[in-house]
Amino acid sequence: MTEQEVFSDIAEEYDIQFTDTSIGKEQRYRVWHYLNKSVNAKPGVLELNCGTGTDAIWMAEKGWNVLATDGSKGMIRVAEKKIRNAGLDSPVQTEVLSFDQLKHLPDDSFDLIFSNFGGLNCIPPDELKMLWRVLEQKLRPGGQIIAVIMGKFCWWETLYFLAKLNVKQAKRRWSKQPVMATLSADSQVKTWYYHPAKLHFPESWKYLTISTYPIGFWIPPSYLGSFFSKFPRILQLLIFLENHVTFSWMAKAADHFLIRISFKLEDGL
Repeated sequence: MTEQEVFSDIAEEYDIQFTDTSIGKEQRYRVWHYLNKSVNAKPGVLELNCGTGTDAIWMAEKGWNVLATDGSKGMIRVAEKKIRNAGLDSPVQTEVLSFDQLKHLPDDSFDLIFSNFGGLNCIPPDELKMLWRVLEQKLRPGGQIIAVIMGKFCWWETLYFLAKLNVKQAKRRWSKQPVMATLSADSQVKTWYYHPAKLHFPESWKYLTISTYPIGFWIPPSYLGSFFSKFPRILQLLIFLENHVTFSWMAKAADHFLIRISFKLEDGL
């Protein structure tokens, strides 16, 4: 089964398993918070691995024009249904596109390229470095790339699996080899984890600034949702800390990190 088929198989259940859970919602709210801080105008957006379209709908409701893409036909079908139900067919277009097909999009067409919740973790480092080059070509001058990526170390995950005496799982993100990450009871996908300070960008890139932010430092990973549902007050405290006590250095120990790559128009501007 291909990666696209795996994601198509879970498309109908994805929102139940993640998007609509209390932890999934809170992590997404943090991403939206940083998007609000990073984007001033109403940009033209290329969204990668759009999944079921939750982010595309949010951006369209803000007046942003979005091309929402995903390599999974099943995910796009669910996204299109949600977009129609929201009455947002006009500002949102959808297209089935894998990462290696993005090169066929016209250059200089977007102000923002956005990828949420680990879509870029599905490709190995050498392919990710080539993808950065393709994405730069699709940006208009002064554009930016914002991606939410699963990091090499998540203190919550390590603590959780060590408490269960499962050392192998506790250090799984540290591997240089792909890890088979579980999506459902009978589906897995190859996953590469990345350190925010060790992402390799093209040598030709100039005039850019890079910022990183934690997504899920205090808020635990979504698979701990059933546990924290028994302790709602503790979860509310963790959500408060996530919203009010976060620093950029925490990105290297969070469940995900958000990286913002801003291309300047010219040196010094």
